[in-house]
Amino acid sequence: MRIHSLSRLALAAVLCTLLPASSALAQDTIGTAPPVKATVQQVAFIAGQWTGMLGDRHIEQHWMAPVGTSMVAAYRNVQGTEPKLYELLVIEQEGDALMLRIKHFAPGPGLVGRQPQGESINHRLVKVAGQTAVFEGTGENPTRVTFTRKSADALD
Repeated sequence: MRIHSLSRLALAAVLCTLLPASSALAQDTIGTAPPVKATVQQVAFIAGQWTGMLGDRHIEQHWMAPVGTSMVAAYRNVQGTEPKLYELLVIEQEGDALMLRIKHFAPGPGLVGRQPQGESINHRLVKVAGQTAVFEGTGENPTRVTFTRKSADALD
């Protein structure tokens, strides 16, 4: 499978796109939308093996299907033959809402985490409709992450 299109994402170089400016949610300040009630089954469409290019870097993200109350993904960013970034991504049930948690790791000995131990970059689900899920950051300088399944072999 392949990524249909890629766009920039501050801090979290996941294979998603930022919500277009024409969207109603884009008019709101990121991080202010209330969480929506949802289960991991409602975002199961994200599961799959996705690859693409981000500038001169080959990127890939592998999302496992939901089991219990979570989904897990691994991400790799490679420039030429050199790995530049690894990520662990998790969508977890939190009460009656969903959280996307991201942890970055530097390649090389120790797989040193870029976030302090016990911390992750967190986004709460603020919209789910059909095969689109919108997550908003909950910390400083929040970002909006949108996953849209365009077809069987394309995830924006």
